[in-house]
Amino acid sequence: MILNQLMIIIGGLLCGSLLFGSFLPRIFKKIDVTELAEDHNPGTANAMKYAGVPVGILCLIGDIFKGVLPIHLALHLGLETGSLFPLVMAAPVFGHAYYLFHHGKGGKAIAVSFGVLIGLLPVNSDLLALLCFLYILNSTLLRINHHTRRTRITFICFTVCATALMLLKRVPTEFWLGVLLLSWVVIHKNSLKQEGKEITAAEEVFN
Repeated sequence: MILNQLMIIIGGLLCGSLLFGSFLPRIFKKIDVTELAEDHNPGTANAMKYAGVPVGILCLIGDIFKGVLPIHLALHLGLETGSLFPLVMAAPVFGHAYYLFHHGKGGKAIAVSFGVLIGLLPVNSDLLALLCFLYILNSTLLRINHHTRRTRITFICFTVCATALMLLKRVPTEFWLGVLLLSWVVIHKNSLKQEGKEITAAEEVFN
C-alpha cells in the first residue's frame, strides 16, 4: 500500500507541475502570460485574460483534471485510508504551486485544489460543497475584492470548517489532514506578502 501511495504522490507532483496556463497560451497564441500579467502568475485567470476564453477554459479543465487524476486513482486502488493519503491529496497542489521545472515559480493552485476535492466525490461531497460555498460567499455577499486576499481568507475559513466537519465525523481524518496540507500551500501562495507585491505592481502599471 505504501509503495502505491508513494508512486501516486510522485505522479501527483509531476501532474501538478504541468502548468497549462503557461504552455497552452504559448502553443495557441504564441504569448507568455507570466510576462504579460502584473502578478506573473501562470494560472487560468491570466490565461483567459491574455489568451482568450477558449484557451482559458482549456487551462481550467487541465488544472482541474490534474487534481482529479491522482485522487481518482488512489480511491480506485482503495488507498484512501492509508497513512500517506493526505500527501496524495496535497501532491498535485504542491506541484502546481512550486513548479518543479521552473525554480518553484508556479501558480496559485486554486483550480487544482478544486480538482482534488472533485476527485473525492465518490466518497465525500461535503468538502467540495463547503469550498464552493465559501468562495461564493466571499465573492458575492462579503465582496472581498482583491483576488489574492479573497483566496487566502477562503482557505483559512475552509480549514476551520473542515476541522468542524472532521470533529462531527462527516470527514475522515485522512481527508482532513489532506485539506490542511493543500490549504497551507494555497494560503502560502496567496500570502499578505504576495498580495502586497501584486498591489505594488498594479500601481506601477497605472502610474
